[in-house]
Amino acid sequence: MGAAAAAAEAVGYDGVWTFEGAHDPFLPLLLAAEHTERVRLGTSIAVAFARNPLTLATLAWDLQAYSRGRFVLGLGTQIKPHIERRYSMPWGRPADRMRDLVSAIRAIWNSWEHGGRLDHRGEFYQHTLMPPLFRPDATEVDGFGPPPIWLAGVGPRMTAVAGEVADGFLSHPLCPPEFLRGTTIPALREGAARTGRPLTAIHHSAMVIVGRDDAERATAREAVRKQIAFYGSTPAYHPVLDSVGFGGLGPRLHELSRSGDWNGMTRLVGDDLVDAIAVTVDDVDAGAAELLSRYGGLVDRLGLNTPYTADPDLLAEIAAAIRRH
Repeated sequence: MGAAAAAAEAVGYDGVWTFEGAHDPFLPLLLAAEHTERVRLGTSIAVAFARNPLTLATLAWDLQAYSRGRFVLGLGTQIKPHIERRYSMPWGRPADRMRDLVSAIRAIWNSWEHGGRLDHRGEFYQHTLMPPLFRPDATEVDGFGPPPIWLAGVGPRMTAVAGEVADGFLSHPLCPPEFLRGTTIPALREGAARTGRPLTAIHHSAMVIVGRDDAERATAREAVRKQIAFYGSTPAYHPVLDSVGFGGLGPRLHELSRSGDWNGMTRLVGDDLVDAIAVTVDDVDAGAAELLSRYGGLVDRLGLNTPYTADPDLLAEIAAAIRRH
């Protein structure tokens, strides 16, 4: 992780993000912070409801202090089966719970930074005890303060909460421009209007199909097809498919996922859907132009999502081409 983060910084990336899959998303960022000086470091995402506000506040505070103000606490909800059955944690009213969780984290940070009494009494979380022994030194974040909180979402209710309380929004890689334009941005505006905030910044990691030759790109395309099938099987993401004319596919994918037919799911995803979601980069400059055409007027930060092992030098070439454009 240290070497990869340093290499990303050296070739001009602005940010390095981890995600919560088979490994913890926070631990690698300590190494990334140690081996970099400039890039933003964040979780995209850490599963919020697998933890409580105090553990999240502590992890984020420590990474913010160690990175000297470069950390972003990126949080997402996951879905009910994972929270209840994989993490054995409570689920219910996720949008309201997320709003309370963010408020609780900020109350904890405020207590640490300014020395006041901790007194958060929310509907889902209550934090009212903070003895001096457990209070970090406020000077650890002097000059930059606690980290920003970015929230992920797909549905309009969670997205509106992000617009209401978050410092940034993490769009799902499955979401094409049509969904961002028709659902995401209006929901963010609705949330921002509730609290009189400006429209929050949007980060989107676009799925890309890259390779040095046709064979590598064909392998990448199949990996992206499989990932789209996996994402599309989740009922909460069916409106995303609907935004590009494939709403009827979602229930079929969901049914196959319940029986564990992952290969059958992948076969249902045709090239037309793959091309609606992902950008194929046959030529670096043309691919960069296509990414900017799709997302340039919609998002503030753009990442490259590759659910396969991509050549980091090729990705760096694409990123440089985007900057040139």
